[in-house]
Amino acid sequence: MKEPVPYFLRRATPPLEGELVNAVEPLVEDNEVRLQDYWRILHKRAWMILVFCTGVVVATGIGLWLTPPTYVARATLLIERRAPQVLDIKELLSESFAGQDEYDYYKTQYEILKSRSLSAQVIQQLRLDPILQSYEERNFVANVSDALKGLVGYPFPAPSESPVADVGENRFGIRRNLIDIYVNELLDIAPVTRTRLVQVGFRSEDPTIAAQVANAHAQAYIRQGLGFRNQASEEAQKFLEEKLVELKKRVEKSEAALNHYRREKKIISLDDKENIVVERLADLNRRLTDAEADKIALAAQMRLIDQGKYDSLPGVVNHPLMHELKAQASRYEAEYARLFDEFTPEYPAVAQLKAQVEEARRRLQREIQTIIDGTRAAYSAAQSKERELRTKMEEQRSMALSLKDAAVEYGILAREADANLQLHNSILQRMKEMGVAAELRASNVLLVDEAEPPLSPAKPQKLMTLLLGLFVGLGGGVALAFLSEYRDNTLKTPQEVERYLHLPRLGVVPDFSTVAGQVYGGRSLPKKPLPVPEFAESAGKELVSSFHSMSVVTEAYRELRTAILLSRAEEPPKTILFTSSVPGEGKTTTVLNTAILFAQMGVRVLVIDADLRRPGCHKTLGLRNGLGLTEVLTGQREVHEMVKALPMPNLFFLTSGTASPNPTELVGSRKMYETLTTLREQYDYILIDSPPARGVSDAVLLSTMVDGVVMVTNAGRTAKPLVKEAQARLSYARAHILGVLLNKVDGRMGTDAVY
Repeated sequence: MKEPVPYFLRRATPPLEGELVNAVEPLVEDNEVRLQDYWRILHKRAWMILVFCTGVVVATGIGLWLTPPTYVARATLLIERRAPQVLDIKELLSESFAGQDEYDYYKTQYEILKSRSLSAQVIQQLRLDPILQSYEERNFVANVSDALKGLVGYPFPAPSESPVADVGENRFGIRRNLIDIYVNELLDIAPVTRTRLVQVGFRSEDPTIAAQVANAHAQAYIRQGLGFRNQASEEAQKFLEEKLVELKKRVEKSEAALNHYRREKKIISLDDKENIVVERLADLNRRLTDAEADKIALAAQMRLIDQGKYDSLPGVVNHPLMHELKAQASRYEAEYARLFDEFTPEYPAVAQLKAQVEEARRRLQREIQTIIDGTRAAYSAAQSKERELRTKMEEQRSMALSLKDAAVEYGILAREADANLQLHNSILQRMKEMGVAAELRASNVLLVDEAEPPLSPAKPQKLMTLLLGLFVGLGGGVALAFLSEYRDNTLKTPQEVERYLHLPRLGVVPDFSTVAGQVYGGRSLPKKPLPVPEFAESAGKELVSSFHSMSVVTEAYRELRTAILLSRAEEPPKTILFTSSVPGEGKTTTVLNTAILFAQMGVRVLVIDADLRRPGCHKTLGLRNGLGLTEVLTGQREVHEMVKALPMPNLFFLTSGTASPNPTELVGSRKMYETLTTLREQYDYILIDSPPARGVSDAVLLSTMVDGVVMVTNAGRTAKPLVKEAQARLSYARAHILGVLLNKVDGRMGTDAVY
């Protein structure tokens, strides 16, 4: 029993790196979701969606039935920033809003519309206290308070004794909690977007009362605005009357002080236009400016003289005689040069021209010198004139400054007197305007549309609410169905098996309890069933022999048999191992039913119960587990002695035998490999029931000795990661996995959904 298992004997070298990758590759989950998957989920959990939707609709209907109808009436107001200007008089409130942002102004008005004081006036005017009290008594919080008091005996206050009612009354004698109900729950202030309109709405069970309250609230707001304006005007007028008396005294005092100073300083006028000193000072300043300009111009000419640039002097450049002399000298010089080239200097004409040239030059120099002397004299005179004017300017400036010093105090007294007089006149004019404005009751708020009793209730909108409840119910039911489905991390359909495991789907076996009495396609079985072979009376009802030969169960196992026979291209597998990922997935039942269907083909079929840990084949067949595979592997018995023939023709069975303390070593031994080799020669097909592939290595070891492995998984029960792990263990051992059988599928979904 110490010999190595055939798995290690057959695998002379460890798997290559690429083979390991291929073995683990199926672990990558395919998360692609198709439209038929959604339809399958909706079809499967239709009852959940229906129950949830029905519950929501019923609850909505009950709520609508218990909710009394509520009517909302609305009055429309136009709010302008300023009142109509009938007279050209500015009002206090309009001026105070002039610098504010437009939205701030209208937000302020909306808050005034919802103010407690305005609401209290309307409540008092229409005597709404009983209506508000009845609304308070039906309040949900008060009802809950009463219910809790009845249940736990805690002294919750009644609605009339609630803490809100004990906070006192306002100045109108109205309880504050009633005002809260009016403002927060019944009144509705709704500005019309991008307009200066606002709708004042009121909610009530009586449409007439709703219209009356909405109109009364709008009228009260208009009256309140007028009251604010008149109150401000009265207070301002009273203040101005007091100030007017004070300003009159200040005007008289300032005028007297100004006259006294004028007499003391002997000032007739300090107006610059009427003052000779100022005029002379301005004239001297003008003349000094002109003298300085002349001096600067002559100083520039003197610099040209000092530099010897006489020809650049304005007098030389602009003098007509200088131009004439220069031209005459140029002509003489040209003629002299021409004759000088032809005759000698002693020639009379040449000598005469030479004398004329020299005379022209002397005249030109004399004229230039005359201009230079004139420029020097003019510069000297300009300097003297500037000094004299500057001296006179300083004397006149001293006189003007002394006069200005006297005018400072005079100006202060004069400005004070003028300011007091202007302020007095302004206040007097304002008082007259306010007196006229007080008699003119113009408002900046207009009632555009009065509220009328509504013809239909605003709440509840029964049809819309029921439709909304229906949509919410359907949406919630669908969401609940998908949530329940995706929380179920199991394989449920053949499509999921193929996408998730990347293995062929060999068949789908429905849950026997859900398809009893049905044939393939959903039809009922005939009243007189055909005879089928049976085992002992103690055999389990899970065997296909207990079903009609045309039943859905039998057809499912026929499909599995066909898939196994066609799973290999060369020839069908002769030794087939059945395993699962966890116990309880129907592996044993699948082995036996598949063997029965194979035996019906007229071939010799052997079933080996290789689950030495928890054998179950003998229980399903109604047999006793005596000596069997354990004794064969330990050498105590020969295999042909342990094989038993079952009641069905061509069907044989090898039990697990006595329990063994080391089952892994037994099923993985060379003896097991030799036993299978021997049995292959005696039987056409050998079907082996093994323990699950997870947790123990029995199935992995046996998978190396057979032609193919069939994985059985329970639909809707076994988690996907567990199936993945079992597949990975078998793939790592290079087992030839023929495919997957999806077992115990809910047949109530219909044969089309199952298959």
